[in-house]
Parts: sequence; C-alpha cells; structure tokens
Amino acid sequence: MLDRLDLTTVRAVALDVDGTLAGTDSMVNERTIHAMRAVTDLGIPVILLTGRTRRNTLEIARRAGLQHVAVACNGALIIDPVTDQNLSINPMSTQDKLTFRQLADDLGLDLTWWTEDELYVTQKGPIWDVILELNGEEAVVADPESIGDAVVMKMMALGPAEYMDQVQEEIHARMPNAQRSLDALVEVVSPDSTKWHALEWALARYEIDPAVVLGAGDGGNDVIWLSRIGFPVAMGNARPEVHEVTRTRAPSNAEDGAAALLEQLAAAQGTRR
Repeated sequence: MLDRLDLTTVRAVALDVDGTLAGTDSMVNERTIHAMRAVTDLGIPVILLTGRTRRNTLEIARRAGLQHVAVACNGALIIDPVTDQNLSINPMSTQDKLTFRQLADDLGLDLTWWTEDELYVTQKGPIWDVILELNGEEAVVADPESIGDAVVMKMMALGPAEYMDQVQEEIHARMPNAQRSLDALVEVVSPDSTKWHALEWALARYEIDPAVVLGAGDGGNDVIWLSRIGFPVAMGNARPEVHEVTRTRAPSNAEDGAAALLEQLAAAQGTRR
C-alpha cells in the first residue's frame, strides 16, 4: 500500500517508537537504524516522537546518528541529541497529577509517574515489568503521596486491554487529554505538551511545512499529529482510530514496517536527486 504515496516531495520524517520503530520485542533493530541513517544522509530531518524516557530516546537517536530534535515523554521534553540539551520542558500541573492519580486509584489501575530523570511506580508488579520492557530501565518504587511535589513529565496507568476498553469513556470524561498509547496503557501529559505541540515546535524551528512531512504511528496518542501532516501512515498493527486519519498503511512492526517505509523514502529521494 505504500506505493500510493509520492515520496519525492517529502522534506521531513516524524516517527513514533513503540509499535512503530520498535518491534514486538520493544527493540529498534539494526535494519531500522540503518534505514533512519540512510534518510538523514539525504539531508532529510528524522524526528522521533515517543512516549519513552529521555535517556532511551537519546540512545535511539544517537544509534541512528540523528541530528535534529527528538521528542520524549509524549511531548513534554524536546531534546537536542547532539548537544544533550533540553530545548523545551513542559511538566504536568499539580491538579492534573492529582486527578490522574485518583482516577487510577478509583479504577484499580497500576500507576507510574515520570520525572525528567526517574521513573516511579507504587509497587513492583505489571507496570514495573512494562516499563522495563519498553525502556530498558528499572522503575523506582515510591509513595504516590510524593506526586504532588514532584516535577512530573507524564503519568501512565496500566490495566488488561479488555478492561481498558470498558473504562475508556470514564477515563476520557474525567481526564479529557488522556490517550491510549497502547491497548493496555493510558497516558497523560500537560494538555499543551502533546506530540503534535512538540512536532509543530520542531517544524517551526526548521521552517518545514507540515504538508511535506511523512509520519508513521500506531497508537491513540499519534492520531492528532498524524492528522495534521501531509503523508500520514498507519502501521499494520495500529489501533483503529489511527487508520481512520491516515492515507495508507505500512507493514506491521513485527514485519519491520517502519524500515520498509524509510527504505522506500530513501529510494524515492535518491531518484529525485
């Protein structure tokens, strides 16, 4: 289905990580790293847009030799991977932190909250395991009473996918900016630090029109930004709401779909030059 896109006019790329760049093992493999590097070697900015930690986002960016900004914590952090500087930090408000904590308690969901440098959980259990799998980092077990005073970049809550389907409407009613990043995860950041806000900031920095941006994603937190660029692509494993706003689909992350997309872009751009 990727042949539906004329990739010769693309001038920048934005990419989600989990469910997109990362495979089913949550790792970004060498084929995908090589494909990102091939695109950047053509002078096309590749911008990571991920909910992962600052540390993990930088690791991926540096493996691929990315020279442009990377977005971590679902938009709350914008980082320069070359200088290791934070270019934008936008933590959650105290009220949003407390509201989300109460929501997780009421629905019996496992809670995690992230500062710039650390990941916290209320107990070692399923959410601790998920964080370790996705980021390769161990969370710190802490008292949720500390949330109110902490500078929190984002919060997430975990539950069985079927249960999350059942409580999704209540979650959105009580926390309208909460998004399903994965089937079993809902996450929240400051309302004005989403992936779209971060991508818009980055495109303004590089004077790039969203109409010439190619992007790929799979989760509910990718819907808004994908709907506002010229070349939105859903991964084969994407949630239904992602397919609704995209022009075509790539193979799933289990099939190295993001690498295939980037390889096709590099080939198209190579013939244009």
